[in-house]
Amino acid sequence: MAILYLKTKLIMRPVFLGLWLMCIATTVVAADDVIYKIKSVYIYNFLSFIQWPEPQESMTEYQLCMVAEHALISKLRAVVQNETMNGLPLSVVAYNAESQVADCHLLFIQENMNLQADVLEEVQHSQVLLIGDAPNFVSEGFGMVGFETRGRKVRVAMNLTRLQDAGFKVSSKLLRVVRIVR
Repeated sequence: MAILYLKTKLIMRPVFLGLWLMCIATTVVAADDVIYKIKSVYIYNFLSFIQWPEPQESMTEYQLCMVAEHALISKLRAVVQNETMNGLPLSVVAYNAESQVADCHLLFIQENMNLQADVLEEVQHSQVLLIGDAPNFVSEGFGMVGFETRGRKVRVAMNLTRLQDAGFKVSSKLLRVVRIVR
């Protein structure tokens, strides 16, 4: 009887460990899902509180380009579905090597994603709203808008100088709730 108990205990230990690890993984995925939803809503709201430089007459849509995981891209697509800005539809696209910066109105770069140096240089000299969530994305002077995530809290920092140099105008309502970097 004691041998059977010992064998059962040895067999069940990995099963319980596996279930415990699955619960942790599910919690992490759920936390990422919440963070992605918050960031997507922020991005959508930036469209209302940041005025772009004069749009080109030939524009047919606003392209929100994403260098991000598919889950975040999907969240943003769900948030902006059937929405418009200045009477034009919003389109969320995954930015890749064949994409053109000139086609983007907003470019989001997720922390764990990379973008070629020449593309980053081109973005800095264009009228593309550059958003990212890497640490120090805004404070190092590169990004315009940065997400600062701590646990389940997402805060926003803005480099006002970079935004103004690119021709963007930011609503005072938005400036009241973000950390301003110059």
